[in-house]
Amino acid sequence: MDVDIEVLAEAAHNVWMEDKISDGWTYAPVTDKAAKQHASLVPYSSLIEADKEGNRSFVRGIPAILAKAGCVIARKSV
Repeated sequence: MDVDIEVLAEAAHNVWMEDKISDGWTYAPVTDKAAKQHASLVPYSSLIEADKEGNRSFVRGIPAILAKAGCVIARKSV
């Protein structure tokens, strides 16, 4: 597995969680939108594989989104 994709997928999940929590969502074993409870409000490592893959897929799509805006991703040289 691509280590960069995994790191970025975890970061994307963390940003999503922070957004949900700041909007008043809490964890529950079953998602209930009306009660603002979500089953994925757990650390990335605790997500089921399908949810992790959803985050990976999102991250893999970022270059195409940026390309539409005329941007590219480049690794910063250290």
